[in-house]
Amino acid sequence: MLDTGKYAASFYKSWIMAKRNFFTIFEVLFWPFIGLMSIGLMASFLSMGRNEVSFILIGAIAFSIIQVCQIDIAYVMLFDMWSKSIKHTFMAPVRGHHLVIGSLLFGILRSSLVFVLLMVISYYAFGFNFLGGGVVPVLVFLAGLYLTSASVGILVCISILMFGQRAEVAAWTITGIMMFICGIYYPVSILPQGIQVVARAIPLTYFLEYMRSFYGFGGGNAVPGFILALFYFVIGIIALDRVIVRARRSGILLRLSE
Repeated sequence: MLDTGKYAASFYKSWIMAKRNFFTIFEVLFWPFIGLMSIGLMASFLSMGRNEVSFILIGAIAFSIIQVCQIDIAYVMLFDMWSKSIKHTFMAPVRGHHLVIGSLLFGILRSSLVFVLLMVISYYAFGFNFLGGGVVPVLVFLAGLYLTSASVGILVCISILMFGQRAEVAAWTITGIMMFICGIYYPVSILPQGIQVVARAIPLTYFLEYMRSFYGFGGGNAVPGFILALFYFVIGIIALDRVIVRARRSGILLRLSE
C-alpha cells in the first residue's frame, strides 16, 4: 500500500508539472501534428503507393509516441535539475522505480492521447487506417513502444545523475539516434551491416517491423522486441538505483541543487 502511494505521488508530480508548463501543448499537440503532416504531405507529393504511405506514417506515429512518453520520465530529473531541487526529491523515502513507474504511467496517458490524435489525422488526411491490422496488433505495438520509452527515459535520468547538466541534451538526442538506426522512415535492410547489428539490439526495430507486417511488408515478430525491452527496463531500474546511491555519496545531488 505504501509503494502504491509513492507511485501515485510520482504520477501526481508529473501531472502538476505538465499542467503548469505551457509548452506541454506543443509536446502533445503541435509537434506530433507537424511531424505527421510534414511526412504525409511529402508522401502525397511523391505519389507514394498506399503501402509506402502506411510504412512511413507508422514510423512517424511511433516516433511521436516514444518522444512524448520518454520525456515524461526524463522530466523526473530534468525539472528538478532546472529548478535546483533534486536533493529535495531524494529526501523522500523513494527509490528509482517509484519515480520511473509513476512518471511512466503519466507518459502512457499523454502518449495515448497523441496516438489517438495522430490516428484520426492520418485517417482523414491520408486515408491510412491504423486499425486496419486489428485492435490486438495495435495494443501489442503500443505496449512495446511504452516499454521502449521507459528504457530511454531511464537512460536520460541516469545520464543526468552521472554527468549533470551536460547530459540534458540526451533527452532529445537518444530518440534522434534511434530514429536513424531503427528505420523510422526506411527499412533497416538498407543500412550498412554494422548498423543493422546495432538496430537488432534495439526493441523499437522489432515493433516497427511487427506493425508494418500487417500492411504488406513481410513478417514481423514482436517477441524479441519485448524480451529486449523488458531486459533493458529491469537493468535500467537496477542501474538507476545504484546511480542514485553513487550520486548521494559523490555530492552531485547537492551540486545539481545549488
